[in-house]
This record gives sequence, structure tokens and C-alpha cells, in this order.
Amino acid sequence: MSRTRIKLKGLSLDRLETLSNIVAQGGIARAAGGDANRQSLFSRQVAELEAWFGVALLDRSFTPSKPTEAALRIVRQVDEFQREMEAVREAAGGGRRTVVFGAGERMIRSYLIPWASKVRKENLKLVFRNLTSSAIRTELLARRLDFGILRSDSCPEGMERIELKPIPMVLLLPSALAMGRKKYSWKDLEEIPLAMLEGEGRFTRFLRENALAAGIGLDVAMECSTWTQVIDAMRECGLAGFLPKDLEKQFPPGFEAVSQAGLAGFSDGFVIAWSASEAGKRPEIGRLAKRLVGK
Repeated sequence: MSRTRIKLKGLSLDRLETLSNIVAQGGIARAAGGDANRQSLFSRQVAELEAWFGVALLDRSFTPSKPTEAALRIVRQVDEFQREMEAVREAAGGGRRTVVFGAGERMIRSYLIPWASKVRKENLKLVFRNLTSSAIRTELLARRLDFGILRSDSCPEGMERIELKPIPMVLLLPSALAMGRKKYSWKDLEEIPLAMLEGEGRFTRFLRENALAAGIGLDVAMECSTWTQVIDAMRECGLAGFLPKDLEKQFPPGFEAVSQAGLAGFSDGFVIAWSASEAGKRPEIGRLAKRLVGK
């Protein structure tokens, strides 16, 4: 039986990579990074792909536009092709095999980089991408990540996973403010200036709910985007703050960890997730999964 040959004229890897980037970043504007010229180029490239495939690739009834099922299918195939080509190149050159991790900055610094020192002889190129849990979930499903560290409740169904030990939070006060006092109640926090993580994350909600129950308002002097920034704010401005225990090596000097009633009721739950099917195709994924279990 003869096969119909598909003409690829007008279809380019550059356009396909643009579509993959748009899907990964969550829209044309984000993929363009605020560059109007790049945004115009990306819009034109998507339109050219839509003309070639004969289907809509972005649902423009949403802001930002959402990828259609056809776009997601195309991106999965493009990513699979790129991974295969990278594997061929690495095998031909005898170079390092690339393994991509997605995690937040905190987990990259406190977990992945120290762990990486234990697999230095694996002849691997480790790529650590700073992503939110929701982005990690999307990228794992799209097979653009080999491993992801994300919150337990965000892990996609069907993925292999390792439960990490729950991570407690610690209240740190400048030594001059603590003055040797070791125990604090929620009421005691009312007049202590704090540096906190911005947004409506789980821990921020936990603090506000407990403060409300105690009939107080927290004195938030500064909000920061990352835990690293919170640490910097505490050190430079002398502010108290709550920090995850896994960042202990980065705690600012001149601060004391104090006991805070009720804080033990919160801990962060994270998992390391990966695709079992990918581990079956790529031996390095299976080997690293075993090493991660032993972390």
C-alpha cells in the first residue's frame, strides 16, 4: 500500500519551537518577555502554523490565549523530536546526557544543588529550571521536564513520585529583639515587624488565619517575592521572619530561632515526580530516580 507523502514546505522547526515556548510560558506576551517586536513575530509564526495545519492553535477567546488540543498535541510531538535529536547528538559525541529538573528556587538551592554533588560522576548535564508548582505540573505532563519537585497536591496523576520529608517553619528574631526569650504566642507577634513572602500561598494564609483567631494583625513591614529575598530583608533591615527549616544554612547571622505556639501545625509537603515511561526509555532517568530515593 502506497503512503501519501506530506509536503513540509512552509513548516519550520523555528515556528514549531516558538509554539512550544508559547505553550510553556502561558501565552505569546509572556513568551516574548515584553518585547513588542518578538510578540509580533510570534503572532505571525503562529498564524503561519495555523495556515499550514488548517486548525486554530490558540483559543483567543481567553486572555491570555490558551493552546487548543491540536496545539498541545503538536507541542508534545515537537518536544519528543527534540529530545530524540538531543539523545542522538549526545550519543554520537559521547557527551553528557541532559536531565531537566523543574523546582522552585528554594528547592533548587536547598535540595537539588547539594544532591547534584553526589552524582557528579554520572556524566550528566543537569538543568535546573526555576518554576512554580503549577508550571512544573504543566511541564511534566508535556514531557518537557524529566523530574519535578512540586507540592504534593499539585502532582499529576499517573506520575511516579517520592514523598519528601515534611518541612517545618521556623520563627527567627534578631538577637537584640529576642533577648534570650525562647517562647512566643500569636499575641506576641502583634508588635514585631516582619519580612514575609508576598502573595496568597499556603503559609501566608496559615499565618493570617491564626492571627485572626488570636484577634491580632501582623505587622508586615516588607513583602518579598522569594525566600532568598526574605532572608536578605531580614539581614539588611533587622526584621523578624518565618523561614523554611530546609534553608537553615542560609539563615541570616545574628538571629535566634524561637518557639512559636501553633507553628508546629504547619509543614510543607513536597514530592519529586517523574514519568515511569520516560524512565523505561532512558536509563539515566531510572538511575537518578533510585539515587533520589536514597537522598
